[in-house]
Amino acid sequence: MAKLSLPYLLATLVAYAAADGEVLRHPKQPCAHLKAPCIPGAEIISINGTELWNYTVSAVPGLLPSPVTGLDVCAVDVVLTHPGAHDKVLVKVWMPLEGWNGRFQANGGVGFAAGELDLTLGPTIKQGYSSASTDAGVGFNPSSPEAWALRPDGSVNRDALINFSYRSVHDMALIGKEITKQFYGQKPKYSYWNGCSTGGRQAMVAAQRYPDLFDGILAGAPAIYWTTYVIAEQWPQVVMKMEKSFPSPCELKVFTDAAIAECDGLDGVVDGVINDPDVCHFNPYALVGRKIPCDGMNVTITEATASVVQKVFQGPFGPDGESRWYGLNPGAALDSLTNTNVTHGKRVGAPFFVNDAWIRYWIAKDPNYDLSKINYSTLDRLFAQSDKEYDAIIGTDNPNLSGFQKSGGKLLMWHGLSDQLIFPKGTVEYRNRVERLMGGSEKVNEFFRLFLAPGVDHCAGTPSLGAVPTDPLAALVNWVENKRAPPNLAAEIAGSQGGARIICPYPQIAQYIGGDTKSANSFKCV
Repeated sequence: MAKLSLPYLLATLVAYAAADGEVLRHPKQPCAHLKAPCIPGAEIISINGTELWNYTVSAVPGLLPSPVTGLDVCAVDVVLTHPGAHDKVLVKVWMPLEGWNGRFQANGGVGFAAGELDLTLGPTIKQGYSSASTDAGVGFNPSSPEAWALRPDGSVNRDALINFSYRSVHDMALIGKEITKQFYGQKPKYSYWNGCSTGGRQAMVAAQRYPDLFDGILAGAPAIYWTTYVIAEQWPQVVMKMEKSFPSPCELKVFTDAAIAECDGLDGVVDGVINDPDVCHFNPYALVGRKIPCDGMNVTITEATASVVQKVFQGPFGPDGESRWYGLNPGAALDSLTNTNVTHGKRVGAPFFVNDAWIRYWIAKDPNYDLSKINYSTLDRLFAQSDKEYDAIIGTDNPNLSGFQKSGGKLLMWHGLSDQLIFPKGTVEYRNRVERLMGGSEKVNEFFRLFLAPGVDHCAGTPSLGAVPTDPLAALVNWVENKRAPPNLAAEIAGSQGGARIICPYPQIAQYIGGDTKSANSFKCV
């Protein structure tokens, strides 16, 4: 205990100026003596606070690329339950022992995990925020919901799904802000949400269901329209089955590269990126008959393979010919949703884990359901069933943001146009619906701006050939605290190409106006 007392005493005696320089902030309560907050609809089981000095959060491939070191943190674990739900939810709140910036930030999850816990808490604390993350009572396994989707009797665990879908956002925010207030003796001056993919969907939960929780919301590649778009992710697998063609990854890459080669220069800059996929009219059938080296042999592109790619771009449609959802943009990688593997010497489909699990656990309610048997008519029935049973819980596509607007909140949404997992046109559809309901583009831009990043993959993952936003959270903070709406987002191109760009607010796009193509000053929003 002696090792902790002196640093803690120093931390509590020294006042640290906030980023805005207005109020001095420092710990007021010992970390171990914080009280359980009162959360409507929940009961606190336990609360435990511990000081961590010079703490390190280790890197995790695919989630946290580099370790976060030198953290001095009051780490608080709050465990709660919802009466009748038979759940046990962990909320983690971390607060800087030194140098709090006066702000609170809640962090979202990934895949089937409602929060990344230490993996987002570490980087957020490093920036001076107090921060919170939650497991929503479903644990931390982004790739599979096997442990919580179904009850022992085989029925859907609706309480767990409600926690994952929206309830945990509310509880985490209230707990995080209350614990922060106790520790520092004052509530955060500003509160933010930061998340991408599942975290982006949770961001929209906050804006739609709990509009007073956050001053600023950053939503990347939001997994909204969940009940529709997740079924649409299965479409490429069904197409391959029905066309009896299962292209290898190197065959699919030929189509991606050909689309980029055809449409790259339409914006006046040859940089390996399609700036506006809507004006790219790439025809996959133009590649039929082409011989390519692939998997150590020469392969000829067939009409069936071109048909698969064409339908993936087109998106799912029903027996009536009507569109059920959007497809991927030309230039996006195709091998995540149109994935295959070789089994017993034969190439077969390999569904993406999100749509695979959603269909097996929530739609079929059978972990052993065989997705390879799904045909066009079966998939159409899955669309209807998914929407009917779960849209009210996890759809998260309500365009009425009037509550968030009235609260004075700001929403910054961004999405990569080469996202191969969550269809960017669905995000554009949502923005357009908000505009139609709430008075048009100019009025909506006062509190909600969407930025589309050409050539950027899901949540800026690999492969992203375009310019990735460098710090959209900083743009959001400036908007909230200084009333300066972002006219564009600063962005950088990674790798050997390099260079700075701007990403424009929808419906504008970045137009090249001459000069060095690696300089942001050579582009303007039009």
